[in-house]
Amino acid sequence: MSHYTVYINFGEDISHWGLVSLFNEVHEASEGDSMQLTIDFSAESLFVYADHLLVVVIMVQHLRILGVNVKIDILGSSEYASRVNFFHLLEIPYDERFIRQLSRGRFIELLRFDADSMYQLQDDLTMIIHQIGNIAIEVKQLIFYCLIEIMDNVIVHSGKEYGWLAAQVFPNRREIRLVICDNGIGVLESLRSSEKEEFQAIDGAAALEKCLQRGVTDGKGIGFGLYATSEFIRHNKGDLLLYSGSYCLEFSESAVVIRDGANWPGTVVALRIRTDIPVDYKNIMPSHHTLPDDYQFFIDKFFGEDNELW
Repeated sequence: MSHYTVYINFGEDISHWGLVSLFNEVHEASEGDSMQLTIDFSAESLFVYADHLLVVVIMVQHLRILGVNVKIDILGSSEYASRVNFFHLLEIPYDERFIRQLSRGRFIELLRFDADSMYQLQDDLTMIIHQIGNIAIEVKQLIFYCLIEIMDNVIVHSGKEYGWLAAQVFPNRREIRLVICDNGIGVLESLRSSEKEEFQAIDGAAALEKCLQRGVTDGKGIGFGLYATSEFIRHNKGDLLLYSGSYCLEFSESAVVIRDGANWPGTVVALRIRTDIPVDYKNIMPSHHTLPDDYQFFIDKFFGEDNELW
């Protein structure tokens, strides 16, 4: 039996790629092996991102499914991590020294979604974003669209019945961080499952590049969701990270960088969206698309004069 040790210091500036890399050797683990995971929240200057917390949760759950005995020690504390259910999802006790308030309409916890719950999750996050005044309406509309497209990709293409989502809104920094991930078959295997000849000889890096192109699909969709999302991010001057298998693609307005390194068991789509840079949906969507009307219908449903929710 093998034993592995992983140390995560949330007081350090760390990327998604760097975080996954910390688990690199553990990917060789199998049933009966063990891992000691130490998570350090003790830094005086500590800022924790929900998307980083979710990466850790999914990795630990994946290892436990494989039969790896994962022991976790926590150094320091993080009320935010506790409130978004990080410790609960890791199945470790944590003494909360605050009174829990309802999250609905205020923030999103680390949440699992499936085909039945993803539309409610889209509604909940859209409600939160809509109520923040300094976000361009064009940005709100495209988040509304891209969110459900990416979640649907998980349900349709991952080979899993569920995925995970984390989101944080930073009004003062004028940005939103959003991550949707799964521990399914990954982008490469999804494309190869179509049996299209053009996908059989490509590697993981090429698969990531292709899935951002318009019309590329494994046959279970039209291949528009990730393309539209990447175009939104490009015009918005934000960032998109696509991680699947042992390849990580980082997409921005100025460059596309692909890294080869640690393995992620499934797919991660992480977005950093600028809330102050509007994007005209007509630069992305077909001319007949009704995105503004679809978004307004949602707003009228939840925030209209006859809305009993509020």
